[in-house]
Amino acid sequence: MNMTHKCGVFLWWALAATVLCVASSSISAGAQSTQTHVNDVAPTPHTPDGHPDLNGIWVSGRGAGGPGLIAEISPDGKKRDVYFKSVSPNPEENRKLGRAQGASRPKDPNQPVYKTDLVAKVQQLASDPDHTDPSFTCQPAGIPRMGAPSQIVQTPGQVVFLYATNAFRVIPMDGRPHRKDLDPSYMGDSVGHWEGDTLVIDVTGLNDETWLAPGGYFHSEALHVTERLTRQGNTMRYQATVEDPDVLTKPWVMNPKTLNLGGADDALVEDVPCKDLDQSHMPRGVN
Repeated sequence: MNMTHKCGVFLWWALAATVLCVASSSISAGAQSTQTHVNDVAPTPHTPDGHPDLNGIWVSGRGAGGPGLIAEISPDGKKRDVYFKSVSPNPEENRKLGRAQGASRPKDPNQPVYKTDLVAKVQQLASDPDHTDPSFTCQPAGIPRMGAPSQIVQTPGQVVFLYATNAFRVIPMDGRPHRKDLDPSYMGDSVGHWEGDTLVIDVTGLNDETWLAPGGYFHSEALHVTERLTRQGNTMRYQATVEDPDVLTKPWVMNPKTLNLGGADDALVEDVPCKDLDQSHMPRGVN
């Protein structure tokens, strides 16, 4: 074998070894990256009594004190951001923003199904939300429209829900039944229990002065809401099921929402009070 041929063989083997080394390094790095990604999934912490720890600020997007998006899973399994929390210091601007967002939002196919003789009432209410939607006259959103809490304070005997709208709920966890001596209210009467790792809250005693959701979806005082919250790592899944035999033909299982655990610097701030100054200036029949 001459010198030129020997050099060619040597260079071929050197190039092959280099390619194999690079490929081996890439495979190793890829496996390490995948393993690192898996390890990034936080374990679900538990309280001393063995239940998932739900304590903390729960948000999505930029935090509890600023604009944020709540991720909603639609019936087809696709994730989308559907709610923007405005923090304008002007309540009128907040309501205008809410109306504009509601008008531009695509119609969700997952809606409560009303009895045939009540569909016209839903349509009538939905045709003039500026004058019929309780939220536009500073009424509390009520349950389930107010959605998931912004902060949870959890103890063995009770769970406290705090909302960015300055509202709160104290939910007993000691197995007591619903109270019978309460008048219907916006928050109703809530009692909670655990089903495995899911916190289940049963709500009754709700008044009929709120809507289930934008779109004229009214309800009666027979409303019964079941909320379920499940923490996995640093995310929490919230879903509510609505039953109202007086107006609905079947239970309405609302789209689940996924929230993220807030950071150490996140905190609830006092919400700007709502003052209704718009009603007298709104023409009828204009959305």
